Amino acid sequence: MLGMDFTATLQLLLPISLTISLFQLKGCHQHVDQSILREIIFFCLPAIGVALWMSTRWSPPLEIIVAIIVLTFSLQDRLDFIRRSLRQLLKFQRSYIVIMGLVHGASNLGGSMLTALAFGKGLDRHISRATVVAGYTLFAIIQLAVLTLAGDNWQVSKATGVGLMLTGAITFWLTENYLFPKFDSQRYRTGLELLLITTGIILLSKALMN
Repeated sequence: MLGMDFTATLQLLLPISLTISLFQLKGCHQHVDQSILREIIFFCLPAIGVALWMSTRWSPPLEIIVAIIVLTFSLQDRLDFIRRSLRQLLKFQRSYIVIMGLVHGASNLGGSMLTALAFGKGLDRHISRATVVAGYTLFAIIQLAVLTLAGDNWQVSKATGVGLMLTGAITFWLTENYLFPKFDSQRYRTGLELLLITTGIILLSKALMN
């Protein structure tokens, strides 16, 4: 991001991400899929910690891998053979979640894989949203903890951090009051599909341009 290294980028993004997630989680925690949450805690978070600690020394280019995964999940409602293949893949959900943690720790791109997982399992929009939000919250907490323990100098000022958290709070309020209520289950799934496709295309374009 604008020439910043990976650690500095995380220091900039994590406060706003955590603020938004905590506000969202306050109103939807009762809808979280507990089985997915347990697997995130036991399998994903340790993988994030290890990969993030390693990535403070070297950050691998993973955009193209995440792009392919996200685009594949986004097309499951359109292509039957992809839907059947994903059903087989999700039988190995724990392995997927470990990989998601490694990817997120190394590149901060695991959130797209979590959204893709929720989409792939066809969760109700409230359960899907709550589970993704809970995952994002835990991701940010473990990332901040690892960055603190790694002893890297904090490159973002406190004033900037506070400003980002206020921005996160305003973003949450606007989304919660004006955007999410307009989406029924079908519109939410269609919107999620478009989000995944857009994310995949952006990541793929970035990977091909590097």
